[in-house]
Amino acid sequence: MTDQRTGLIYNYRSVPGLLGEGLVHWDGSAEELWNAAEASESRINARVARELRPALPAELPLDDQLRLVRGFCLFLKDRYGVAAQWVVHAPTFLDEGVGKHLWKGRNSDEGRKNYLDALNDPDRTNLNFHAHIRWTVREVDRDTGVFGKKTRTLDDKATGAKEVKAIRAEWERRTNAALERAGSHARIDLRSYKDMAAAGDAPEDLQAQEHAGPRRTAKLRKAMDLFDEPLVAGRNAMVREENEMRWETWFELRRLARKKARLEGESERVAQENEQRRRAQAEVDKKKLREATTADERALALAQAGAVDAPVAGDAMDAALAWAQNSDASPEGSGDAFERPVDLEAPRDPDAPPPPGEPLRVKRYAPERVRVRND
Repeated sequence: MTDQRTGLIYNYRSVPGLLGEGLVHWDGSAEELWNAAEASESRINARVARELRPALPAELPLDDQLRLVRGFCLFLKDRYGVAAQWVVHAPTFLDEGVGKHLWKGRNSDEGRKNYLDALNDPDRTNLNFHAHIRWTVREVDRDTGVFGKKTRTLDDKATGAKEVKAIRAEWERRTNAALERAGSHARIDLRSYKDMAAAGDAPEDLQAQEHAGPRRTAKLRKAMDLFDEPLVAGRNAMVREENEMRWETWFELRRLARKKARLEGESERVAQENEQRRRAQAEVDKKKLREATTADERALALAQAGAVDAPVAGDAMDAALAWAQNSDASPEGSGDAFERPVDLEAPRDPDAPPPPGEPLRVKRYAPERVRVRND
């Protein structure tokens, strides 16, 4: 690739790890695109491109990763009218020599399979699939190749932050949709820990890890023991451990809360079913009392009526007959007892009046002592 403005030539053919590339809204080559972008500017310090470097989920197959990145570039074209170039890079091998060997043998079917399998092996790579998405600052007419006006909405103070959030939200939406189609339970969330906690989607006090940067990351990969690791690695390890403990505690509390809600809902459901059965039985008891023709039949119906307490007064039969004739009335002694919650595990209803009669008294006798002679 030749930069016509500077005359410099860039050759990336020997650089390993290129998994896919493409252009959106441009019919020529990448070299022609960026030379045209340079030629469209008159200022020597003008910006000619914008770039994103999103991470790609290792849970996605390579074809889905490529489709995701290209689809996102189409979104940028539709929203801003720009031309875009995208490339997808492979993770870094922990053993650089092994990575180069597999890369060189990727041209055969078996070699390509071995290379792709190794990329998804956490013992061999860092699983850092990622993309480079670069798009023009100016609008582009694909048919003529002419560069138009600049997309100022991303630079304006009033609209820039809103546009950046829209771009992040679109990437999150597309990535999670791709993960769902792939059958993966993994999801990404681009919100800050603070925003996630405020929305109730994360525990409080989660700490962000310190950015290591390429140099310290390279040093960490080459470290043979803990003494060779950069200090940031130890700090980030502590942050990850503390965050993991907070997540575990948070998930356990949520699990207990759901269990409590289920139990409370189950208790309410059982209580409603019991009340429905009681009302149905009350209608059966009413019918038996109404259809009874003799005193013996009425006494038997009253004794078998589960919705009526055992008669304790002389006018219990008259009250029961009146209740049987009135469909809206409640049986004697019930009142609002069926309309308030009752703790079925309590030994007695604390709001109920004390039972009639002398309270039962229990006298405890001490066990009789027996002398035993020790020989």
